Amino acid sequence: MDIIQKARKFAKEEYEKNAPGHQWDHVERVLEKALEIARNLENVDFEALVLAVIFHDISYASYETHVKESIKVAERFLRETGYPRDRIELIKEIMLNHSTPHREKVGDARLIEGKIIYDADKSILITTTEAYEKYYRRLYFDVTKRLVKRQLQNQNP
Repeated sequence: MDIIQKARKFAKEEYEKNAPGHQWDHVERVLEKALEIARNLENVDFEALVLAVIFHDISYASYETHVKESIKVAERFLRETGYPRDRIELIKEIMLNHSTPHREKVGDARLIEGKIIYDADKSILITTTEAYEKYYRRLYFDVTKRLVKRQLQNQNP
């Protein structure tokens, strides 16, 4: 079983502990959008992106602490599987990048995968005018903006 399969199996059980809205179906939606965005870009580390998406909200007891707690869970799991330390650090950075407060505190993501996870996580939330106004201008990629506009058009034909 490869690392992504192991992570999925582990994460599915862990996400059951979260409140609705941040369970496994959320991960599947973010992952689908992340892969759709990534396929339109170059030089994407798909394994790191997928692992970061799998773990990004795995410990969601509170909005304020979920990023740090999720990173702890991911790091513990990945270390226990013998995943390389430098790759763990990469995944942790990508996970941090999905957080708007982190972005406001330290600035834009430096990694393409960090930008993708942010766009994927926020774009699935853009279903109302309020969410559009909150997130659309902060999306990194034109491809994401096109996908969001198409999503909104399909919603309101």
